[in-house]
Amino acid sequence: MTQLPRQGLPLALQVRLRRMAMLVRLLILIGAASAIGGTAWVWVFPGHAATHVKEAAAVNIGAMALHTQVLGGLWSLLPLGIVLLGLLRLWQLFGEYAYARVFSHRALVSLRGFARCMLAMGFVAPLYGAVLSVLMTMDRLPGTRELNVGFDFDNYAMILLGAVMLAISSVMAEAARVAEDNAGFV
Repeated sequence: MTQLPRQGLPLALQVRLRRMAMLVRLLILIGAASAIGGTAWVWVFPGHAATHVKEAAAVNIGAMALHTQVLGGLWSLLPLGIVLLGLLRLWQLFGEYAYARVFSHRALVSLRGFARCMLAMGFVAPLYGAVLSVLMTMDRLPGTRELNVGFDFDNYAMILLGAVMLAISSVMAEAARVAEDNAGFV
């Protein structure tokens, strides 16, 4: 094990931070693999895609045309990209925590980036379902096409948690700036 830098934190806390960071980074890898694999699994197999469409867009579809399946898969890249970017920000954050750099500039930027990804997912999820409902029913006859818009508590909770984390990251950045200014006076 490499020697941990001593930045005013007790050694026991540094060791706990390193262990926690390693565990969270393992969970991030599992999450990224699951997100990519799950998205591919859904759109490669039409039966899985139909189930996903029913859950995400509240649309019952029968047989899915190949071009509809491809469009749905391409549209799914937007939320997948946001999730992967959020996981990357967490990876960077816990990389800093592993070396006890809790208030480093990179840690604070990574926390802020993760908060922004949470906010984005809170807004993108209802949009994703609405556009998906249109994509899946565009081959139907006029009058039978659907646009289903839904906003549920999960979306609200994601927006709320993202906003709270964004506020916390801003407060932490200001606290780090004040501490740095105060250290300059000594």
